Amino acid sequence: MIKVIYCMRRKAGLSHGEFLVHWADVHVPVVMANLKVLRLASYVRTLPLEHAYSARVERNGIMLPPFDGIAELSWASEEDMRLAFESDEALVVQRLLARDEAHFVDPAGSCRWVAQQVRHV
Repeated sequence: MIKVIYCMRRKAGLSHGEFLVHWADVHVPVVMANLKVLRLASYVRTLPLEHAYSARVERNGIMLPPFDGIAELSWASEEDMRLAFESDEALVVQRLLARDEAHFVDPAGSCRWVAQQVRHV
């Protein structure tokens, strides 16, 4: 399985709540409607959680602040990923998603990379 991990920070002027609502109500439905076109095996969102241990884990003032959210896109094979980035049909969806990201994601504060998962337990 091959993945893209996308750690996102919200666009300036958006509250964290507004970021999450746009992501869930506008962006995710586009992804979900195009799972087959994008050849995705899975799409997972990871959201920050206010927890009793948040302050200890986040180490404010020592580490960078948490991302506003993380998207994890997975493909079953290199071929599926290639088609998601090269087929004409998928490129139309990729462009649509990129245009939408401009409404809620700060690209300069975000990062993404191609990854392989290594499980230890």
